[in-house]
Amino acid sequence: MNKSANELLQLVRKLVPPLSPGFYKGQAGRIAVIGGCEDYTGAPYFSAHAAAVFGADLSHVVCEKQAAAVIKSYSPNLMVHPYLYESDNVPVGEDANNWVDTKVLPKVHGLLDRIHVVVLGPGLGRDELMLSTVEKIIAYLREKNTAVVLDADALFLICQKPEIIQGYDRAVLTPNIVEFKRLAKALGVEHDDLEEETRLVAKKLGVTVMRKGSEDVIVNGDILIKSSLQGSNRRAGGQGDTLTGNIATLLAWGDAYSQGLWSHPQGEITKNQIPVLACFGASCVTRYAARLAFNQVGRAMQATDLHAKVGEAYKAVIEDQSFSIPDKSSTKI
Repeated sequence: MNKSANELLQLVRKLVPPLSPGFYKGQAGRIAVIGGCEDYTGAPYFSAHAAAVFGADLSHVVCEKQAAAVIKSYSPNLMVHPYLYESDNVPVGEDANNWVDTKVLPKVHGLLDRIHVVVLGPGLGRDELMLSTVEKIIAYLREKNTAVVLDADALFLICQKPEIIQGYDRAVLTPNIVEFKRLAKALGVEHDDLEEETRLVAKKLGVTVMRKGSEDVIVNGDILIKSSLQGSNRRAGGQGDTLTGNIATLLAWGDAYSQGLWSHPQGEITKNQIPVLACFGASCVTRYAARLAFNQVGRAMQATDLHAKVGEAYKAVIEDQSFSIPDKSSTKI
């Protein structure tokens, strides 16, 4: 059936758990971001902290050991775990793959067993050992049927080995235009119409794809929705990392909604609609945060400025029932 953008937003709002004294810590979202290396520490912070300020109860970062102290310094609200290793940091005399299997993965698995949604990729880097570790982590997440959002360097890995995510309907991929074209080429998909090309990539992988751009196109199976709420034309690096954290929280809430954590009418939202609604809601909030940030600082806007507006944007877009999206067209869901 066709839904307007505002009707979609109303569905997103239904995924938000009430603030109830009957809930205990962790029920409203336990998120882990796997990423961050010596060279890139901001991206995992933006993703994990966005999940927290959007409303997740607990937010973790699992990063390369050299990045942990830096990421910890950004915020005391995050739990930072220095479990991962790049090739250069494996202790001398140790076999790298054996080190990962015996020293790294048991710690990572122990944490992931308690997590609702995982974000993979922000600031990960492309070290060979790091990427092979992530490949093993994806296999474990599939085994546990844990929802996962893949971005940045995790998408680079998928381009090399699409089979590691193929057919996993709990996966959400968030490529920008360049990353999407690289992914489409790796899959042998080519179409003049970007909307149709997005549909073909999502179908070939069997996952949810959110192709970011001037208009975000979100596809899962036969469902295709678009997000075109006005944002900002400023393209400072790091803004997409905040988006992944926002998506992760809504995915966690979608699971809680499906499992009946709180009382709500049955049958309004199906499980296969939750990933696209999570992407749509996160897109709207992130875009609105970008607009607020740009209106405040203009061309000087950085990812930190957008990030600082997530709470305000969430309150306006999600909590304010009078908030309305200028409707360009209806969308199939």
